[in-house]
Amino acid sequence: MKHRIKHLIIAAGALCLCGCASSSIKQSWKAPAYQGGPVQKIAVVAVDERGLVRQGFENRFVRDLRGNGQEATATFELLGLPEIKADKAAAAARLAEAGATAVLVVRLVDQATYSREVQATHERWVPTVTGYAGYGWYDCYSVAFMNMGTTWGSTTQKVYLDTSLFDLKTGQRLWSALTLTTLKEDADRLAEVDSLVGKVVVALRQDGLVR
Repeated sequence: MKHRIKHLIIAAGALCLCGCASSSIKQSWKAPAYQGGPVQKIAVVAVDERGLVRQGFENRFVRDLRGNGQEATATFELLGLPEIKADKAAAAARLAEAGATAVLVVRLVDQATYSREVQATHERWVPTVTGYAGYGWYDCYSVAFMNMGTTWGSTTQKVYLDTSLFDLKTGQRLWSALTLTTLKEDADRLAEVDSLVGKVVVALRQDGLVR
């Protein structure tokens, strides 16, 4: 699969120092025809083939959902992603056997990485080349290589995730949210996953889909 949560927060398993990061809900949607209250029990599925990343996201959603009395369960020990892909009916039956009435699917939508370099000091020494007649490839290389000034670089990543809640019996989407997480290279990704999950669960609760 091209789009996986493996790039999600690039990834929750990477431990980094604290830094700048932010998550926000860009848009959310609720099925206009839905008149029910909070769903009964949610099975959480994070679409990532790496076990630790999937487990980390699912456990955090379950923790925050249960924090206000909403029944929820992780699925990483119940169903593998290839099993769900291979047989929809069998996967739904397994989730129903676990008591689930709804499924929360978290998946990567898009990501982009931006790199920036700034020369912090003047060049210590740069060879001088005049004219083009005798300017060969090695002269060009020397000009670039001998620029000994200090350069600072930074990387920023923007990660878009879709989190959608589905009715298990009908398969209909009940609710969805598109989130944007902006990460600096030194961001604490685990802390940002906590923040992201918390905001999504709050939005679900405000829209009346969960307790």
